[in-house]
Amino acid sequence: METLSASPDQASAQAAPSGDCAACPLARLCHAMGDGKSLPAVPAFRARRLVRQGEAIYRAGDALQNLYRLRSGSVKIRSTNPSGLEQITAFPIAGALLGLDAIETGAHASDAIALEDTLVCVLPYAELMGNCRQDFTAAQLFNRLIAHDINECRHLLMALGCMTTEERVANFLMGISQQMAASGYSPREFILKMTREDIANHLGMKVETVCRVLARLQVASLVKVSRRRLEIRNLDALRKMGYG
Repeated sequence: METLSASPDQASAQAAPSGDCAACPLARLCHAMGDGKSLPAVPAFRARRLVRQGEAIYRAGDALQNLYRLRSGSVKIRSTNPSGLEQITAFPIAGALLGLDAIETGAHASDAIALEDTLVCVLPYAELMGNCRQDFTAAQLFNRLIAHDINECRHLLMALGCMTTEERVANFLMGISQQMAASGYSPREFILKMTREDIANHLGMKVETVCRVLARLQVASLVKVSRRRLEIRNLDALRKMGYG
């Protein structure tokens, strides 16, 4: 059973070193730019929160107070409808901005659950909006992050609606490969942080089907799977299959 995590106000926090903040891709969004070019001399306090495996960063129905930058670790985003049907909509990794789902109504529409011990920066939403009003470049960055979330959802809809089971799994693995490469890790060898059940839920399949597809990809020498460790052995062939 997943355990509830402490709220951001209850969680122990520490300030992010100013040099660390300056190197962050979201620094422009997090800090008001007095002259439009550089970070303020004394950056705002940035609370960091450690979320243990299985705990929630936020849950559906929580009021929008903060957004969260995923510094390390991995997360699954889970939506549940009124009848209890669940859909895992995304598996963000380090660098992602979490919590954008709450902007429309002021309350989160999904759960963000840590797949492993995960570290996030807590970013007060009101402060981010204030920075966007002061800094057009920060506003552009924020809009790009929202658009990225929308495009990821469209990508998933295409996979669910138009692809075979083999194509969905190949497309999913290529997506992880691209995420790993963008974060400076190997695009060919990585650990799957999510369970086979999570993958099946995300791709609209049964877990037995996911296992059979992975086995077929291994027989075809496209991948090598050992528990959660995965090696892509033929990147071009897997990419071609993932395009449908």
